[in-house]
Amino acid sequence: MYKKLFGIVLFAHLIVLGYLGLRTDVSPKLDKNGNSESAFASVPRQSDSSILEDDDDLLEPVKPTLDKPIFIEFDASAPNQLPASIRSDDMGTGILVEIPSGRVLWQKNSKKPVGIASMTKMMTALLAFEDIRIRDEINLQTQVQVTNAAYRIGGSQVWLDPREVFSLEELLISVMVKSANDSAYLVGEFLADGNMSQFITRMNKRAQELNMVSTQFFNAHGLSEKTTDNTSNCEDLARLAHELLQYDQATEWAAMPTYAFRANADEPTRLANHNTLLKTTIGVDGMKTGYTKRAGFCITATCIRNDRRLIAVTTGFTSSKRRDDFTRNLLDWGYTLP
Repeated sequence: MYKKLFGIVLFAHLIVLGYLGLRTDVSPKLDKNGNSESAFASVPRQSDSSILEDDDDLLEPVKPTLDKPIFIEFDASAPNQLPASIRSDDMGTGILVEIPSGRVLWQKNSKKPVGIASMTKMMTALLAFEDIRIRDEINLQTQVQVTNAAYRIGGSQVWLDPREVFSLEELLISVMVKSANDSAYLVGEFLADGNMSQFITRMNKRAQELNMVSTQFFNAHGLSEKTTDNTSNCEDLARLAHELLQYDQATEWAAMPTYAFRANADEPTRLANHNTLLKTTIGVDGMKTGYTKRAGFCITATCIRNDRRLIAVTTGFTSSKRRDDFTRNLLDWGYTLP
């Protein structure tokens, strides 16, 4: 009886296996050369090396990405009139904006594109801060070899020599304090692996991302070219300054009254900050002055009092004293407004 039962079970088992074999078709096949071929050979398969690459990717730490740009939505529906004691007839353009609300307290031709001279360097510094944040291979202590191209840059400078090497931090501080054109060029050149044209493209792309609609860069330092100047308008520059404020070191360095460049040399190069508002105006902690013959004297000034942040951008003055007097009075007046 048991033998009969066992035979029935075995027969049923063979029937099931046969059915499954027909469904899966796992029997060996022969290729055109008579060699056996798996029934799954037609399914594409990754090579062993590609599988290892994918595994490596999974093991890599996730790199931080940049936050979305912070756009200032300017509310200029009812800008205030300056008091008669604050003249604005001898300047080019200007704006006073409250942050983070974006409320415009005052403006004059703030959408008009003008030459911006060394205020250009705010974008150079911003790209450096952003690269340090997201690129594993660089940090503030990364050493940068001075190039012949940087050595040849004129204007305000720290007299870089191709035999010298500086940390990225030293170069950026010289940009923010002294407005060093040679340092600004070298920073841009370094970040773009020697391709300065590529860095300028990045500057303009970042400007578009920040909604700086009237901005165009031709170089990383702001010196006038033969027929062109870096241009922007006051609203755009306020947006740029606001983005730069997201990095604490921007105001920390921009607020330094002096800085000892080449600190380890027998005779360090003492740099004095071009922004005299740091000494004369309460709460000013940045950001960048500028001057060329075509642009005139200009400034983007950041200021904070009692946790209230204002940004003033003023351009087109015929002297640094007149620029500073006007901007100081503008900020003082702005803080009297509710």
